[in-house]
Amino acid sequence: MGLDFGEGVDKVRVRVLTENTTDITLLTDQKFRDKVQQPGPSTLMCLAEHGLSLLFEVTEGGSVHTFLLDAGGLLGSVANNMKFLQIDPKEIEKFVLSHGHFDHFGGLNHIINQFSPGTEIIVAKNAFLPKWALRGELSGKSIKLDNEKLEQLQKERKIRQLPKLDKDLFNEQIKNNNLKLIETSKPLQFAPGVWTSGEIETPIKEELTTGLYVQKNGEIIFDDFRDEISIFVNVKNKGLIILTGCGHTGIMNTVKMAQKLSGINKIYALIGGYHMNWASKERIDKTLGFIKKLKPEILCAMHCSGFNFTARLMNEIPNSVLGIVGTVFNL
Repeated sequence: MGLDFGEGVDKVRVRVLTENTTDITLLTDQKFRDKVQQPGPSTLMCLAEHGLSLLFEVTEGGSVHTFLLDAGGLLGSVANNMKFLQIDPKEIEKFVLSHGHFDHFGGLNHIINQFSPGTEIIVAKNAFLPKWALRGELSGKSIKLDNEKLEQLQKERKIRQLPKLDKDLFNEQIKNNNLKLIETSKPLQFAPGVWTSGEIETPIKEELTTGLYVQKNGEIIFDDFRDEISIFVNVKNKGLIILTGCGHTGIMNTVKMAQKLSGINKIYALIGGYHMNWASKERIDKTLGFIKKLKPEILCAMHCSGFNFTARLMNEIPNSVLGIVGTVFNL
């Protein structure tokens, strides 16, 4: 199932447009030299919210291509931050939605009318399915929809519907702005050496996030995140960069998918959300052990990665760095 990742791109620049944290006092760690730069006072007017948006620029053969992974949350911090970071949405060639949760599509309404005509919008079909969060004894079970039962569960605050990505409104925005919608579950090539993951295989089932569900064919069923999309980039002589939105399919499954599609085992950088904020100690131990064996040069767990996991990552793996609004990776 290998794809052509070629010799790799010359370099990649990743910029955090929005994330859960902003901090103008965070110093750049000199051990990373020029690879990681913290923003300092440049983000004084920027906003943070629960969400993620990563701008990545790929230089290949003298050409620079600009792509956007996710658009942050409903507050629209991504639009505000683009303004103060002096980023022009018209330069974005392709927008990728990592999955159909509001903290990744929420800010799209604030910037979609600023994209250039013809900009490609890539989503998975399952991104439009209604999403639910369940608690307590219901977590991990499939539930057949019954209006009376559903109403009772909502009153008991055991289930709640998450803000939905409205397909009709989405299609209307695509049409009105002369954009190109691509709904697919297959990998897409953005540039030589740059691919989306397509549906991520999940042989390690315990990595799938629990407590999150989708509504499909009259049932609320466990979400196995068939709408999750990551970005894989081969950098010449350095290995793979993996960019994740939330990593609901699991960081180990995602890495294995990248290696399978590319035929490249060397992982150069892992950047994005790892969704370990509900993870047990046993799962954290296993994930850290897996990452240590990979020996990536840059590790950055953001957004939904969780305090316990991130703290251990920072303490146990020297190549870990904090990612906040405005952090820049030169890779």
